[in-house]
Amino acid sequence: MELEPYPNETAPRDGVEESTAPTLLAIDVGIAAALKAEDSGDWRPVADWLAHNPGHAIELAEFLAAQRGLRSMVAPTLFAPPSRVSGAVGGLELKGELGRGAMGVVYRAFDSALKRDVAVKMVGTGQELSAVQLARFRYEAEVVASLDHPNIVSVHSYGETGGVPFLVMPLMPGGSLAAWLKDRGPDRRLQPTQAAGIVRDIALGVHHAHQSGLIHRDLKPGNVLLDASGRPHVADFGLAKSQDASVSSAGAGTPSYMAPEQARMDRALTTAVDVYALGVILFELLLGEVPFRGPDVVTVLRRVIEEPAPAVRTHRPDVPRDLELVCATCLSKSPRDRYPSALALAEDLTRFLNGEPLSGERRGGVRDAVARALGWQRETLAMASWRVVFWGAASTALAMTALQAAVLMDAPLWVSQAALAYYLIGWLGVMWWFLVARRDSLNPVERASTAIHFGAKFGCMAILPVELWLHDGNPLYALPPFLVLIGLAVFVHGVTYWGRLYLIGLAFFAAAAAMPLVPVTYWPTLYGLLLTALQIQMGTHLRSVHASAEAGRQLAP
Repeated sequence: MELEPYPNETAPRDGVEESTAPTLLAIDVGIAAALKAEDSGDWRPVADWLAHNPGHAIELAEFLAAQRGLRSMVAPTLFAPPSRVSGAVGGLELKGELGRGAMGVVYRAFDSALKRDVAVKMVGTGQELSAVQLARFRYEAEVVASLDHPNIVSVHSYGETGGVPFLVMPLMPGGSLAAWLKDRGPDRRLQPTQAAGIVRDIALGVHHAHQSGLIHRDLKPGNVLLDASGRPHVADFGLAKSQDASVSSAGAGTPSYMAPEQARMDRALTTAVDVYALGVILFELLLGEVPFRGPDVVTVLRRVIEEPAPAVRTHRPDVPRDLELVCATCLSKSPRDRYPSALALAEDLTRFLNGEPLSGERRGGVRDAVARALGWQRETLAMASWRVVFWGAASTALAMTALQAAVLMDAPLWVSQAALAYYLIGWLGVMWWFLVARRDSLNPVERASTAIHFGAKFGCMAILPVELWLHDGNPLYALPPFLVLIGLAVFVHGVTYWGRLYLIGLAFFAAAAAMPLVPVTYWPTLYGLLLTALQIQMGTHLRSVHASAEAGRQLAP
């Protein structure tokens, strides 16, 4: 497994904001390419994307038209800050630059009135400032001023000079957690207790923000500052949003620290995204690298959405199991499987530091592990292939009805063989028409499902000649091994899509083992009822998932 090295400090602090985080949908990949092309002037990637996705051309054109309209409203409001900052700002004497990011520059300054060193943050000097940038900076000042916690960077005062706003904050001699980790050299791994203590303190500050109704949305080591004693303080609330608002993740966050729902740009986010980011920070402090990496933003976001986080002890066996469990709980793909609050996370980390057992629901017993496995479901943007399941159910029902009728009417064996051949060929035809021919519109779960089902059907076709040869051409005896192969395919879907399918796969195994208890004459009916019932259930489920995803897209701005 390849992990992500710590991001370069010179990278934009807001991660994907300027390129708009792409999702698994083809149109979103096209939008990301178009936004990047507007910045670089190179439209060749967009032309290549359009060549492969001509059906999305109108959608892309509509998005770009809306984007340019928005920019035309914002662009007239521009401020020209001074090309360089003078030696004094708001009565403060600037001593030197401490760091800079996408939203501004932080200076060390001396407050002559109070005789103390402070930090001054100013919006990007030396560049034009849009109304959006200024509004975000002022919003951050208002947000931080409303928070009062020992693990959150406070604001002493706020002012403007020459149209350029600035924040006066306490000086954090330890710099950012990111810079501190970088200074440690190649091995950035911390001792488990040290990592747990840092994340515990960050979580307490984050919980205070949550209690104040805010979601940070961009927690990462670069946004955590250390005081002289090394105590962490949460900073940079420029992307924070009220929990009462309909919070979208579009254009917000840093890919490697995004929760899956944030990477998918779900319409409504909760405090669970910050809990996930705390888990990424804990993972990074323990292993020196973040869980997911990739050559580009698209790859990172795909991995965040689709892949389970690596197990900590696989790469560092000396980490205690309890701390690994804490990290894994934070990094759960589903928000409901994470800690219910940052405070609950902090409390478990405190238990770990005190040598006490974790909270009962986090102890990781067998029953808890089974419950989590069965309740797990991979989140997807849409399941447009739901129709194939209903068509497959119809094909299965027709084939098994024909086979049962042929057996009951004592028809020649070739009739029964033809009915079974139709069943296999018909299913392959349905899957080809709805899945393979429309592969470009499928999400990764659907593509994986297609491969699994084709494998199961090809396995059935390989078994059929042997069964016919062993049983004098009678195709009925092929049904039990068919049921085992299909049950195996269903069981595999438990890890690729939905944990409940583990149980259904096991039920198919049990049914195959119990078939000798039923007269051979009625095996087609038993087989047909089991398969048709499963397909109707899954078709209904997938249609519901698809309808919810489509409704969410229509509501999104």
